[in-house]
Amino acid sequence: MPENFGDETQIPVLIVGGGPVGLALAADLGWRGIPCRLIEQTDGVITTPKMNEVNVRTMEFCRRWGIAQAVHDCPFPSDYSMDIVFVTNMSGYELGRMPRPAKGETKPGPNSPANLTICSQKWFDPILLDLARSFPCVDVRHHCRMDSFEVGSDGVTAQLVNVKTGEKETVRARYLAACDGAMSPVRRKLGIGLSGDEVISRPLHLFFRTPDLCKQMDIAEGTFFLAVDRDGMWANIRVIDPVEGLWRLMALDSPGNLQAEDIDKQGLLRRALGRDIDVEWVGASIWTRRGVVADRYVDGPVFMLGDAVHQLSPTGALGMNTGIGDAVDLGWKLAAAIQGWGGKSLLQSYETERRPVGLRNVYMATQFYESHVEFGEGVSAIEDDTPEGAQMRRDVGPKMTHEVSRMFRTAGLQLGYRYESSPVCVSDGTPALSDDPENYIATARPGSRAPHAWLVDGRSILDLFGREFVLLRLGADAPATDALESAAAQAKMPLQTQSIEDAAIAKLYERKLVLVRPDGHVAWRGDELPAAPDKLIARVCGL
Repeated sequence: MPENFGDETQIPVLIVGGGPVGLALAADLGWRGIPCRLIEQTDGVITTPKMNEVNVRTMEFCRRWGIAQAVHDCPFPSDYSMDIVFVTNMSGYELGRMPRPAKGETKPGPNSPANLTICSQKWFDPILLDLARSFPCVDVRHHCRMDSFEVGSDGVTAQLVNVKTGEKETVRARYLAACDGAMSPVRRKLGIGLSGDEVISRPLHLFFRTPDLCKQMDIAEGTFFLAVDRDGMWANIRVIDPVEGLWRLMALDSPGNLQAEDIDKQGLLRRALGRDIDVEWVGASIWTRRGVVADRYVDGPVFMLGDAVHQLSPTGALGMNTGIGDAVDLGWKLAAAIQGWGGKSLLQSYETERRPVGLRNVYMATQFYESHVEFGEGVSAIEDDTPEGAQMRRDVGPKMTHEVSRMFRTAGLQLGYRYESSPVCVSDGTPALSDDPENYIATARPGSRAPHAWLVDGRSILDLFGREFVLLRLGADAPATDALESAAAQAKMPLQTQSIEDAAIAKLYERKLVLVRPDGHVAWRGDELPAAPDKLIARVCGL
């Protein structure tokens, strides 16, 4: 736990921001036994959630932390349809439907032991919070704000204040992790700019409660309805919590001078549903859809994650999940530095690895959004009960279902990101594979996520990765690895060796020896040990 020195508290890592990314970093550090403090100026309670889907890669991390079952068992009903539906309005014409099995019917696919799971932020954040608090070395403080900070030669000195009592505290941290959102005071103080589209659109979020909406509309259940009327695709309506009847209506754009208090909530709801119904309004807001990435992710001992460094259109559900990836990449590297076996290059590699992922995901999320607005012209008859209207629906429906639903077919985006130019991964000279957003290509090429395979004992090979480096000896004729193990011990790098004779797994990984990092990405592979194992260890540790 933190140490007190006079009027100052000293801690290894100070995390600013208690959303899902900050909570994930605190939990990952706690899971590794690294003391940290997380501060959040609000009470942390979520009433109008920003995210609702935990993607496959994030569920793999949840599996590692032991919370995957809790996420899966969140109150979203296991038998509720997860279909994606295209409509003129919810009581109008159905243009197309993308069937997806209910949560209770999903089975792991060939590429992962995990499934994408519907789990709203209102449930996901508390699960992460409970996990973080389960570790004695993690100190979570709500109603706490960082008023200022200064960077010194040995870390960061921060001034904290309890927003309820006014009590102030000075904290010295070896590292500062800024998970402080899109307006990030930390990023702005450091003078770090954002590159990309500052304003793509100004969507409206309207949250409301009403029981059994689909039954009221007399339509088949779905989780996500996209509304296309004579003015084009203009909104989506998604269920957040079917049990409580909580829904969100998102209008894709609004006039630049519209204020939240002037929103015609009932009029927009009537347009989306096709008729008036009584609802309880829960919240309304106007926000800015952006496609931006910070010019830098690291500034000395300060690291920025999540919305502080990348702001994505929510099309594709990549925002929070990209931030969780940031937290996992940074967590083990901070642990390595604090434990004394990680070098400066290891910490610097956080930006080298994660910024390209941010750029990639921002680009794809923007592309998904633009596929929505494509359907804004030439559909004036789509609601008409005429032969022309019927033909238009037959023409537009299949095209829309295929093109717009790309944002739900993202296995390649979720699992296929890789760290091509990482200074702490060793290329084996093989050519890069194509980056297909829709289809994941399993590969153990250095920099890639180590591919999933089932072991004879019923575990996934992914279950071997997490706490330390893992050296896989694959096939019956894998060479001895004593020299590499000795070099790792000399460098104090935690390493576990696993021998796997399964021929199918050896074929999948393509080499007899594969070194996998704590985050589950491949650092090196070969059919025999390198001539200087100590140099390999120094490279992957950033020494």
